[in-house]
Amino acid sequence: MPHPCSSQLTSAEGAETAPGGRFPRYLGALPAGLLIALLASSTGCSDARIDQTFKRVLSPRRSAQQYMLIAVSDEDPDMRRSAVARVAKSKQYKRNWAVKGFIAIALLESDSQARCVAIRALARTEDPRAVETILKILNHRDHPPADVRPPDDLCRWDAAEALAQLSAAGAVPVELRAAAQQTLGNRLRLDTERHARIAAARGLSYYPDAASVQVLIEALRDSDFAVTRECELALVRLTGCTHDCDVTAWNSWFEANRDNLFARAGEIPESRRPPYNSRLGKFAYDTKQVFRWLVPAKKEQ
Repeated sequence: MPHPCSSQLTSAEGAETAPGGRFPRYLGALPAGLLIALLASSTGCSDARIDQTFKRVLSPRRSAQQYMLIAVSDEDPDMRRSAVARVAKSKQYKRNWAVKGFIAIALLESDSQARCVAIRALARTEDPRAVETILKILNHRDHPPADVRPPDDLCRWDAAEALAQLSAAGAVPVELRAAAQQTLGNRLRLDTERHARIAAARGLSYYPDAASVQVLIEALRDSDFAVTRECELALVRLTGCTHDCDVTAWNSWFEANRDNLFARAGEIPESRRPPYNSRLGKFAYDTKQVFRWLVPAKKEQ
């Protein structure tokens, strides 16, 4: 919700605004003390809100590089988090200095949310260094704490999502594919965070290898059905077959097709095909389902 004071600065009809459209241009010519007094009397805002508004409205514009400097040096975690988010949203997020900043934050930042923003930004860059960084985070026990801060649940979730996203985009360098596949398998088997396991299962679907299939079949035993379902979907994408999350059936299929696991890769089994193949078809299907819910059919006599 917009700040009640900021709305007063932008809602004057026909008022000429300063660059960025944040407040009427003529207000910028007034002394700060007079402007504060005018706002306080006209809007009824408290001193704290007025102070907060002026910090935002009258603060100098910063470049993406300046925000990155704040992101890696400011003592306030809220400021660091906001600053790295601004760099991630800027058009310069793929620049070398930006990638280096994201890497430093992703590896060592103490604020989990700021760290997650950096991880997501790295995934968007599709830079080879992004893969190296995410592998370090997910395998932090293999590195000294001075190099990689141990990630919490939220951080591991975003890191697993990032590795799955980079795998889907084909952005994992050839020399790192084996490490990425093994890391995803370990996260699927061992991670205590359900979303990290779900992301790991999805990521494994981009590694057509017998080891991936075996890990996914074993993970069908997971106690969380969301994880089990994602494993089944990953197996469908890899093999073109489905056994409805049945571990025994999948193991039997694996033994019978060990030498030809991916012969039907890319096919969609009939039971897994959606009842539509276009946006219009989806709209018609959803409309029909809503109608059936609103007007249930009469029971047969």
